[in-house]
Amino acid sequence: MSRVLVTGCEGFVGPYVVDALVRGGHGVWGTDIQETSRNLERERYTAADLSDKSAAPALLADIKPDAVVHLAAQSSAAKSFGEPFATLTQNVLPVLNLLEYARTRAGGMRILAVGSADIYGPVDPSDIPLRETLPPNPVNPYALSKVFQERCCAQYADLYGTQVVMTRSFNHTGRGQRDIFVLPSFARQVVEIKKGLREPVVTVGNVDVRRDFSDVRDVVDAYTALLDRGRPGEVYNVCSGVSHSLRDLLEKLCALAGVNPEIRVDPERVRPVDMEELRGDSSKIAADTGWKAKFTIEETMKSLVDYWDGELGSGGVE
Repeated sequence: MSRVLVTGCEGFVGPYVVDALVRGGHGVWGTDIQETSRNLERERYTAADLSDKSAAPALLADIKPDAVVHLAAQSSAAKSFGEPFATLTQNVLPVLNLLEYARTRAGGMRILAVGSADIYGPVDPSDIPLRETLPPNPVNPYALSKVFQERCCAQYADLYGTQVVMTRSFNHTGRGQRDIFVLPSFARQVVEIKKGLREPVVTVGNVDVRRDFSDVRDVVDAYTALLDRGRPGEVYNVCSGVSHSLRDLLEKLCALAGVNPEIRVDPERVRPVDMEELRGDSSKIAADTGWKAKFTIEETMKSLVDYWDGELGSGGVE
């Protein structure tokens, strides 16, 4: 796999994937909707809308990648409630264009299609930890878009032998994640309180749900392992196998920042439909690739506080 294209390379996970692939000796190209790249040289980056039926094949024909790590997506479940059509368009059409190119290219092209554990939806407690054999039950437009993505990939693998590996990635976080997501939002708020930039109040949604969080560095190790050793046509949970309540994680962040704020629920931050617990079983990816998580939740929470401490200490971020 000497030539690898990373879609969505300017997002949260993209730079980590690019760095990991470069360290692994691959030639790496990237694409995103932004005009310029922060992470790649100009000749290795192309701005493109992969939902465009003509733009995507042209980009692929130019780069001729041996493999694609497909990260590009509208990745916010909360945002998808207000933008269902855009979410479906942005998350389904690009993977179809990738699959079509792979189907018609001589010699094929390996694809890692990054999906979401959000597709599991509400589950019976007896089904936890969640395994890949559990059928999807999406309850928001984002999750629905990822079900469509996964079904398209599975169909191309079955009908055409397309070399595509799928993930159901559980929550992951780390340095650089935008504060529209829950833990970076918490971390930014507690650091702002620490620095006297806001009143000692953290605004939250439902903090009593439990989620399976992984460190982004572990997730990227999982993606590179799957790109190399995952079985085509198979779907893999990428998860820690441990769930934590958001309240407990907020308390860890507060302790790291040395603050004791009021916790205030904002009804606007509470999802219309939510799951009490989401926790995965990682035994399949471990068996097929040897991958396992390395970073503790404490190390991950510290990375968030350190990140926002640095960002806000240099004059703040938009």
